[in-house]
Amino acid sequence: MPIDDEDFQTEISDDRKLQLFTDRHEFTRRFASYLNDDQPREQILYFFGDGGNGKSLLLKHLEYHCCKRFSPQVWQQWRALPESRAAEVANFVRNAAPKTYTPIPVVRHDFGLIPIKEDKPQDRFYGLLMLRRNVATATKKYKFKFPNYDFACFWYLLNKGESNATLAQLFPDDVMELLTPVMETFAEFPVVAQAVAVLKGIDKLGGIKRAMKLIQNRLGVSDETADEIRRKDIDTELIDSLPKLFAGDLNAAMAGRNKPDRLVMLFDTHEKMWDEKRNSQGATFWYQDEWFRRLLRALDYKLGIVVAVAGRECPVTQLRWPNAPRFPIPADYIDKQLVWHLSPADARDYLHKVEIDKVDLADAVIKYASVNPDESWENLQIHPFYLGLCADVVLAERRRGIELLSSDFARIPKLENKTAELTDRLLLYVDREVRSAVHSLSACRAFDEDLYVKLGAGCHFQASSANFEVLTGFSFVWKSEKRGDNWYRIHDLLRRLDAERDNPKTRRAHKFLERHYWEVGDMAESIFHANRLDWERGASQWEQVFNGVLNKSRYEVCKSLLGVREELWIKSDYLLGLISRAEGFYYYLLARYAEAKQEYLEAVAAYDRALITNPDDLNTLNSKGFVLLNLGRLQISLEEFEAAKQSFSDAIATCNLALLISPDYINLFNTKGLVLNFLGDVQTRLREFEAAKQSYSEAIAVLNSALLIAPDANYVLNSKGLALQSLGDVQARLSEFETAKQYYSEAIAVLNSALLIVPDDTTPLNNKGNALHSLGDLQAQLSEFEAAKQSYSEAIATLNYALQLAPDDSRCLRNKGNTLIDMGSLQAQLSEFEAAKQSYSEAIAIYNSFLLIAPDFIPALNIKGNALQSLGELQAQLSEFEAAKQSYSEAISAFNSVLLITPDHIAALNNKGGVLLRLSILQLQLSEKQEALKNCEEALEMMNRSLAIAPNDNSVYNRRNLLKKILDDFGEDTVSS
Repeated sequence: MPIDDEDFQTEISDDRKLQLFTDRHEFTRRFASYLNDDQPREQILYFFGDGGNGKSLLLKHLEYHCCKRFSPQVWQQWRALPESRAAEVANFVRNAAPKTYTPIPVVRHDFGLIPIKEDKPQDRFYGLLMLRRNVATATKKYKFKFPNYDFACFWYLLNKGESNATLAQLFPDDVMELLTPVMETFAEFPVVAQAVAVLKGIDKLGGIKRAMKLIQNRLGVSDETADEIRRKDIDTELIDSLPKLFAGDLNAAMAGRNKPDRLVMLFDTHEKMWDEKRNSQGATFWYQDEWFRRLLRALDYKLGIVVAVAGRECPVTQLRWPNAPRFPIPADYIDKQLVWHLSPADARDYLHKVEIDKVDLADAVIKYASVNPDESWENLQIHPFYLGLCADVVLAERRRGIELLSSDFARIPKLENKTAELTDRLLLYVDREVRSAVHSLSACRAFDEDLYVKLGAGCHFQASSANFEVLTGFSFVWKSEKRGDNWYRIHDLLRRLDAERDNPKTRRAHKFLERHYWEVGDMAESIFHANRLDWERGASQWEQVFNGVLNKSRYEVCKSLLGVREELWIKSDYLLGLISRAEGFYYYLLARYAEAKQEYLEAVAAYDRALITNPDDLNTLNSKGFVLLNLGRLQISLEEFEAAKQSFSDAIATCNLALLISPDYINLFNTKGLVLNFLGDVQTRLREFEAAKQSYSEAIAVLNSALLIAPDANYVLNSKGLALQSLGDVQARLSEFETAKQYYSEAIAVLNSALLIVPDDTTPLNNKGNALHSLGDLQAQLSEFEAAKQSYSEAIATLNYALQLAPDDSRCLRNKGNTLIDMGSLQAQLSEFEAAKQSYSEAIAIYNSFLLIAPDFIPALNIKGNALQSLGELQAQLSEFEAAKQSYSEAISAFNSVLLITPDHIAALNNKGGVLLRLSILQLQLSEKQEALKNCEEALEMMNRSLAIAPNDNSVYNRRNLLKKILDDFGEDTVSS
């Protein structure tokens, strides 16, 4: 019996372009076969092609007009028609009477939608949760359930506790109704983050466990599945298993009795999975859509699940899905369809729908709008944009009572001139106010009626609702769904034309919009318009504002600036280098290392191009030295020490070359001093201590030379403080304790001098906190415990002040966490156990906050793991065994996160092996022998992996020997029993 039409019909509202959609007949027929053939096709339908060719409109057409299943007898008749009659099949599908088919539930997920709070379509957690809600809406009649996936999502949210949404906003209504008894727990604290904090306060994790047991029972999840989900590491294993859990539940629903014959899932603008850049490579490239590939691989298509994707690149030859190192999709499973320009038949169909039916006129328009007018008729490729403009011209004249003739389109201009000629002809036929509005609105990246009215007032054209309706009816005005409802944009070809002509109306609009967006606080949009008025001023402003907000850790503003970055005009290699360096540092702070390296290398290449034409330019030489310094620091983070040394050597050579040209250039002294300091850091990591001392001493000498010229250069003072602290660190490692103390004290004094000049500069504040921390470590080592506590307290106070100025400053958060860990260790040593637990807990909370900003930052993950291990050791010492086991488990999760990013990270392997060893010893004390054996074996695996990479580490050998003894004892116990 047919399902009631109302279940799945959606109001098309007023989308004129959808109503005028020219059926890509062959695509409509192919899609219909996926829905109507007896045996479901086990392939993913993928539409690809250049932007502007109508892929998104095609998906909408399929969604609104083609999700129909006919009786087998009816479909077989239409299916039997040859390909040459595809148009008849397509028209039948589109125009079928409601009672002659069963509507198919359909879901459309647009990766290009602007993220708003927890609605993040590209995100591997929240994007999938959006899809879950939409599937629930589409299949409401069938009451699809996702028990295992929903349980896993609750477990993830209640452990992470990071969402500021309510559960009702995240989950469908049917889930919330099912879990009514559990929701009473959250009644007073509806926001997830608040509720989790309360639950964690109820006898440690007992509150969450009890809530999850209630959720498990209400969802009907088996104990075995629930235990398997809970055993997974939250940040590595569980988050990655969610697509498979979702697909498993969907497969189960489609295999059930109460289900539709087909379920359609449409995914639009797949290219947006790669953020604002398309040049990522290697693992970073594959990772961007990995969760989506996991989902597609796990769906069982023979159950009637139909997936269609739209994107710009071919999934086989360009995205290389079959070659992905993880979760590839074989080419046999991909039905790739190129969405190219319109055929003459499709173009004629479009003209018929807009009532341009006169044959000779239609033929002339089609040939005019083609990109290859010299070809034969059947080989013509008609550009949708040109066709729409031609139709607009004909209809605009018709409204004036004039019918154009085929001769009006007889002279065909060169392809590159068609946009200009067609636009000029069209705008001759429209009202003057509309004409002014078109040129003004082409300055906008997107606009709505409110902005149109404001622009009319600012640019002196008459803005009215009637004229706005005329404007949005033109074929070159497109809906901009990515900005929200009722937003529009002028086609890029027309915008480019006005820019190339430097249209005075467009220029006046840019002036107004620059001022308007600055006043409303949208710096990114304002800078975009400044760049269009004066490319150099706008590009320079982007770089200065970006660095300013980055220094204050305002990452959301950075993201908005990156959103306009690709549209900036940058006509100087020097400025391009500055901008690429700024982008690289942003990615470095967020631990997006592959992107950071790419940007730094692009910056070096830009500076090299600039130096070809002006080899003695000091600013370019200094900037090149500085970006090589940044590249070297990135390579240290990746433990690419020899590469880092080379980058620092290249930076020093660049600075020396510049100093030959200008011996008194302060910035060059500062850059060279910083490079020498970080070269010393590499040498210290490689245990080349004498070379490191030499590098640090040279750095201080270079910076002293700068201070002789400019004694109040606060940035030079800051760099000198950093070098003095580094020299103190290496001398402390060499047991030269009094000398080390002296250098720490000098470093603090120098940094205080810098802060007298600029009191609110977070960089010297951070470095001062570091110096005080290092001094405290040395004092603790020398049993000067009260002095050490005082140094730690001063360090924390200094970093707290810096964090008041920049709450998300990654450096200060990290350094405060480190200081709290060492403070906790000292307090534990002095038997101040509660104070120690408090210090460890504060450190862990700080790292959790930091990892929300930069979830893949390896040093933060490692140190968080160490803090959890220290807390676990203290809890075990105090006989708080369950709490200790929990801390050890969370530490292992942190190290697993590192190893997921870099599987051969030596410190993470050693740290994970160490904490597994401690956990197994604790489990032996508690007679949990099987668990202890399992953890011992895994710890041994970690240490063997570490020794395979670094075979000369005696401390790891010693721990491995202890492990082997424990395992031998296990064997003896087994024999005796």
